Amino acid sequence: MKVTLQMFWTNLQGEIEPFLAPLALNFGSADEARRIFGQVTERPDIPVHSLTLVSEDGTISERWFKIDGAWRQKAT
Repeated sequence: MKVTLQMFWTNLQGEIEPFLAPLALNFGSADEARRIFGQVTERPDIPVHSLTLVSEDGTISERWFKIDGAWRQKAT
């Protein structure tokens, strides 16, 4: 399953923008993608506050926000 991660941060001018180019990788499952991307976004040198996960086949389309230090999925 190919999943694309897009991370967002607030730059020094206070504007929200992509942190890096979208990252697309193959995973065995959606849970594996969430786990790996979770490890990436918890690094202290990656200042992201929101992200999207989208699968190539469209079965996954999630938005996550970091609120009070915890990741929460946006309700759909």
